Amino acid sequence: MCRFLTGKARAQQTDRKRMWKLLDNVVYKADDGRLYLAPRNMYTDFYTIPGFVAPIAGSPVDYDTRCCVIHDQICYSHAALMINLTEKELRDRGYLRFSEKNNMWICEDIPAEFLYTEKKSKLAANNLLYECMEACDVPLWDRIKIRLGTIFNIGWRIDLWTH
Repeated sequence: MCRFLTGKARAQQTDRKRMWKLLDNVVYKADDGRLYLAPRNMYTDFYTIPGFVAPIAGSPVDYDTRCCVIHDQICYSHAALMINLTEKELRDRGYLRFSEKNNMWICEDIPAEFLYTEKKSKLAANNLLYECMEACDVPLWDRIKIRLGTIFNIGWRIDLWTH
């Protein structure tokens, strides 16, 4: 079953227009059981479709921004950042834990030895966005509109981690 293992995304606004910096790691467990990571300090615009399409397609930001963050991470690098541990192993090693202070599940920084990258096509990134939105109960019609809106992303993002 696909779902986010971490709480809602928290971010800090930057000096760049419509650009945010993640304060926490975001972990998504896909339908196939594999774990995707959007790392803390990653820059994101929380937006997966061009602004001119938004009035028609709607905004994914109206829902759970974690979907956008996972998608942005892949669009930035043309690869997914994957965790080479199971959900149980993350918990057992203390990387995934419940924070009483923040009242949500958080993921501590995971050592590089447990991370790897996996090349992804634009189609794969957009399909994963759709799966993430489904996991977050985004209404079907909105998922379809947003997914179709990603077609208008002319190029892959290249500047999400730069200032």
